Amino acid sequence: MAKKYFLGLAITATLAAGAVFGPGAKADQNPLLVISSGTWETLRDNFRTGEVDIDYRFGTDLIWKIRPHVGLLVAGDGDYYGYGGFVADIDLTPHIVLTLNTAIGGYGGGGYNLGSHFEFRNGAELAYRFSNDWRIGAGFYHISNAGITRENGGSESALVSLSVPMPW
Repeated sequence: MAKKYFLGLAITATLAAGAVFGPGAKADQNPLLVISSGTWETLRDNFRTGEVDIDYRFGTDLIWKIRPHVGLLVAGDGDYYGYGGFVADIDLTPHIVLTLNTAIGGYGGGGYNLGSHFEFRNGAELAYRFSNDWRIGAGFYHISNAGITRENGGSESALVSLSVPMPW
């Protein structure tokens, strides 16, 4: 249990360090609508199912490269998770972007039991950014209640994503 909690803290610290020390990104970007599809319960063969995730990433940096995001995932087994948190884009090259994310949210449904309705989400996405700011990428994230309840099943997802810049 503590191991997953410390993993979440490590990802959050990495996000913060990338925002402070990483290569420069645009201070204000177009907001992004991110549509992702992949597998829910990726590491559990007997529970694995499809997942669709819709994520809105705001365009204004709060501090350095850290921006808010909100989203909803729906899994093929009836699970769902609504969340809000922060993302940070780290430009590895002019076209390759590493996006770190962390969020908290509410979980429900009739599939795999994560042990709580309150869950944390931490992950990363590696994407190719086209000159018009559209992106295509692949990501992985972990959802867990960080041991705040006795049962802490956790879930991993692997996704392919399309990020569309919004004009406002």
